[in-house]
Amino acid sequence: MKLLREILFALVCLHIVAGFGGLTRLRIQQETRKDMSDDGKKRFDKHQKAMEQLVKLSNQIHDVKPSKDDDKFDLDPMSNPSMYQGDMILNKHQSGYLLAEAKMRLEAKHANKTGPDAEKEIVDKLKKNRAYKKDSPFKWKFPIPYYIDGVQSVGVIDNALKNMERETCLTFKKTGPFKDKLGFRIFPGQGCYSYIGPISANKPQDVSIGHGCEWNGIIQHEVSHALGLFHEHARRDRDNYVDIAIQNVSPNQRHNYDKSSLAETETFGIPYDYGSHMQYGKTAFSSNGQLTMIPKNKLYVNTIGQFDKMQFNDVKLLNTIYCSNICKGGIKCSNGGGPTCEDVAKNPPSCGKENIMTASSEEKSFSIDGVKNCVFLIKAENNKKVKISIDNGNFNATQRCFPGIALQIKFNIDKTITGPTFCGRVQRQTLISEGDQMFVNYVGTSSQHMLKFRYKQE
Repeated sequence: MKLLREILFALVCLHIVAGFGGLTRLRIQQETRKDMSDDGKKRFDKHQKAMEQLVKLSNQIHDVKPSKDDDKFDLDPMSNPSMYQGDMILNKHQSGYLLAEAKMRLEAKHANKTGPDAEKEIVDKLKKNRAYKKDSPFKWKFPIPYYIDGVQSVGVIDNALKNMERETCLTFKKTGPFKDKLGFRIFPGQGCYSYIGPISANKPQDVSIGHGCEWNGIIQHEVSHALGLFHEHARRDRDNYVDIAIQNVSPNQRHNYDKSSLAETETFGIPYDYGSHMQYGKTAFSSNGQLTMIPKNKLYVNTIGQFDKMQFNDVKLLNTIYCSNICKGGIKCSNGGGPTCEDVAKNPPSCGKENIMTASSEEKSFSIDGVKNCVFLIKAENNKKVKISIDNGNFNATQRCFPGIALQIKFNIDKTITGPTFCGRVQRQTLISEGDQMFVNYVGTSSQHMLKFRYKQE
């Protein structure tokens, strides 16, 4: 099973970049529209008109000369040029909000108003105008009914939703086709996409799981959009965590990196997480194969763009939004955790007798190899920091490094945040903890896998 999973990861990495192999923008729009529901087609047509206006405004704001309509797109299925940020359909309230915001930004540019004060003025105007209210008037009722219309990978979809149920209070109910109630119609459209939040009181809404989207984390990503979540890199604080190499982004796709207060949803104190399944990868919307989104902490370059599964903070956000009235009580958990009904698994005997190590001023060495899944805690004395120097490591080589597949090191004070992940050949990497603790998760799936590092207090 482990070997099969490794092969699947390699295949999916290739599968995902297949996307829109050289189709024109118009052809992509036509292909995207044709398999939608009748209601979906009407909404998509309105969305498309709004997107055309939004792209024009964005190009004017950034002095971008748009590419010709017959330019061909070689993008992955989560970067559909017909969609907002590659995989979202806007309803009329959301598109109205974005267009109003873009017009205000263009006016501010013409008036030479820039900086935080100009930004605050725009946001304040939008907040005062009720016509631009961004909250959906519709609410999800659980269990959310869904039916699958033509998708071959039925089991993958069912399991992805069951996995969400296991980690949250959310529930879903698989049914036959329906037209008279709110729910999901999951179908094989042109790429992966969804609406943002519920869009009706009594009609199912389209969730596209097309070619290249049949992966647990991608399905959960699109369902999370339907539940109201935006992309991690659309957060207002994203510039504190990633740099956008806009020169590497296709001209007609640069609007996808415009920050908007539309995505300014309540984060409930949950920190920015590079490992979030809502965070796009390092080459999203690239025109030349070069990096477009670069983590300020370079240790995370191969971590962003997860599509395996939801990470801890993704689960925590959904539980905070939807389950706060269910999980009541005064349980206080360490390291940012939340209540759970399951026991914490201990290291198996193959990991060794000790899984807690103390870092002192004297440098110590540690090594592990073979097929194992082990977690080690390294603690410094006297509130000092822990320094780890990786000399050598060998794991599965994949395009992205997945938590739970190779090596993850949690150095943040907030242990809910996904740590940097490493795969393939790992050498000459140094990490220093923010606090006095560091967690090391070694996952070897071959007798050839190994890790050697030194540690001390800093």
